[in-house]
Formats: sequence, structure tokens, C-alpha cells
Amino acid sequence: MSRIIILTELYFPEQTSTGYLLTKTAEGLAKEYKVKVITGPATNFFLAEKSPPQETINNVDVIRCVGTTFNKDYFWGRILNILTRTIAIFLKCLILCQQEDCLLVVTNPPLLPLVALLIKWLKNCRYVLLVHDVYPEVLIATQFLSPSSALVKILNVANKVIYKNAIKIISLGRDMNKLIESKLSSKETNKIYLITNWADEEIVATEKHDNPMIKELNFSHKFIVLYAGNIGITHGIEYLALAAEKLKLNSSIHFIVLGFGSKQSWLVEYISGKDLKNISILPPRLRSEQIIFLNACDIALISFIPGMGGVSVPSRMYNQMAAGKPIIAITDDSSELAQVVQEENIGWVVAPGNLDKLVETIEFAASHPDICKQMGDRAAVISKTKYNFDLTDQKYKQLFRDIFAQTT
Repeated sequence: MSRIIILTELYFPEQTSTGYLLTKTAEGLAKEYKVKVITGPATNFFLAEKSPPQETINNVDVIRCVGTTFNKDYFWGRILNILTRTIAIFLKCLILCQQEDCLLVVTNPPLLPLVALLIKWLKNCRYVLLVHDVYPEVLIATQFLSPSSALVKILNVANKVIYKNAIKIISLGRDMNKLIESKLSSKETNKIYLITNWADEEIVATEKHDNPMIKELNFSHKFIVLYAGNIGITHGIEYLALAAEKLKLNSSIHFIVLGFGSKQSWLVEYISGKDLKNISILPPRLRSEQIIFLNACDIALISFIPGMGGVSVPSRMYNQMAAGKPIIAITDDSSELAQVVQEENIGWVVAPGNLDKLVETIEFAASHPDICKQMGDRAAVISKTKYNFDLTDQKYKQLFRDIFAQTT
């Protein structure tokens, strides 16, 4: 049986999107192939103590390498984590990988694809590149690097080599396809495969007035705008805070932010400094509780900083669609998120930084529950028909069938 080796910094029991998505993908592939995962140390604060260095889960052999576990929200902590884990994953893969294996490597952290490239050169195996974030564009969008800097030029060269040597490249969205194509020659663009993420099948729409979280917070009488997920550097949480400040005299509208990340401390300080009573920050909850907290709202908000179109596709949008909630997408108009929201008529798109339009949109949604209900119903149906795991799983399996067929 052909073997796939997956290289990822995060894997079960991680609750983050990357860890969860790679876990589900691996377990789907394991029904048809031998699958081994080489990953970093478990850092999830819910279940980390239950994660041994090596185990088999749902027919997937999981090897967890050593590595530092500093707070990733601090720059140097994150850098040290990336370096130590990448080196450990490289050494383990160098020992275990055989020529007939095919690697599947995710682009975050950005050093991990270099591992696949080196293993390819040393072991003469193949690798598939799964693009979650496009580098160096994400570093430019977050203003870590200037577009004209020497490091950006180096990263562009390195990534062109990585893309060129990949046997296949998996893109998560149409906007990402275009950005990846710009890094390849015209003869190489046929190696790009568009495989979207999916909505969890157990998430369905439920009535807000029956929601235990809404009852606990005593918010049944309010119009709830929910931001659920990572509060990271690429996410424009500032726009939500500014909108809440403009709407602070409207006692019928309330914002809930559920998650954590590098911008959380800024958000807490801003809310305190402006004495905003219309925002509640709640701690992250288990993924198994998504059916509760994703339904604890009237509308979902997904926010990006400018320049993220093509760079990243938010997996959270599919589960928020499954919960039957319309989406306010603060994003570049060309992004996959914007395209889905507009094409399916399941919400509104607002340009990053357009605060007046954002406030106007929230007020409109709050005063038109019938339109929100229609959009939410469409979103729920689309999540089940277009963005379910079975469709994604079959695309991954077909991709690897094509790859392994080339050697038989």
C-alpha cells in the first residue's frame, strides 16, 4: 500500500483550525492509504496531557517531535517554536521517509515546506504543498516586511523553488489560485488543485432563544454580532471594536468575541479604555461546542486586514454557514470569502477600514430579521451541498490516486 507522510506543526488534540483540518484530512486518507503524521509537541491546553510521543489514532500513525512551547503570541517565542519544531520534524522525516513515499506539507509555519524540499532532494521522494497561507505576501500584509526588502526577495526566490519542486499544489480558494499561478510558469499551473475546506456535518442551525449560551448571558432580547475564532495579526478585530464604539448608544446591539490570539490584549485594553459595555470577550471553547456558540448570534462577522485576498481563506466561514447565520465579511472584494458571500447571497461584504459602511450594515441587518433569516437558511443549505467533508475527502483521495498512478 502506498504511504503518505504528513508534515504539520499542529495535529490532534489541537483545537485550532490547522490542527483539526489536518487531522480530518489524514484520517480520511487513512481509509485508502498508509498515513503517517510527523508533527510538533501537543500544546493544546484542553487535552495536551493525553498526547504521547507516538500513537495510532483512527489508523493514522502519529509521531510528535520535541520542540519548545513558548507563548506563540510573542514574536521570539513563536520564532523559537518554529525553529525547534521544524528541525525536529526534519530529522524525524529524514529517518523515516522512503523514496516511494509522498509527503503532504502545509505552508504554515513557513519553514516547514523547506523540510519537504530538502527531503525530496535527499531521498528522491515527492511532495504535495498544501497552501494555508501564501508567503511572503502574508508578512507584507501584516507589515512585518516591506515589499522592497531584501528578505522578501529571498523569500520569493525560495518559494518559487518550493512551488516548482512540488508535484502538486493544493489551493483553498479561487483568489489563492491566482496568486499561486503568479509564482509558477505557464507550463506549471496545471499542478494547482483547488480543494476547499468544509463545514462540520454535526453543526446545524438552532433557534437563538433556545441557546444555552444566550440564556446564560441573558442576551435573548439583543441583536448579537458574533466574532468566533483566532484574534490574530491578520484579522481586523480593530474594525469590530471601532464599530462597537460607534454603536455604544444602541442598547439593542451587542458584540460577542469568542477566541484568543495576539490581538486579544489590545482588544481588552481598548474596550476598557473606551468603557464599552456592548462587547463581551469570552474564552475559547471546545470545538465540540461549536453547535452552541456558533448559534449564539444573529449574524457572524469575519474580518481581515487589507491585502489578505489570495493570501488566506478562512475555514471558519464554512461552519458559520452551517449554523445558518448570515456573514458580514470584512475583506478584499476579490477574496474567496467575498466571492462566496456575494455569489450565494448569504451576507454582506465590507472593505477593510470602511467603518461607516460596517456600522450601516450592522444596523440594517438588525432591523431586517427576515432578510437575515433568508440569508442564513441559504447559507446552511449551501454548507451541506457544496462544502461538506465527503466532497473534500474524495478530492484528496483522487489527487493521491493520480500521483501514485504515475509510478505504477
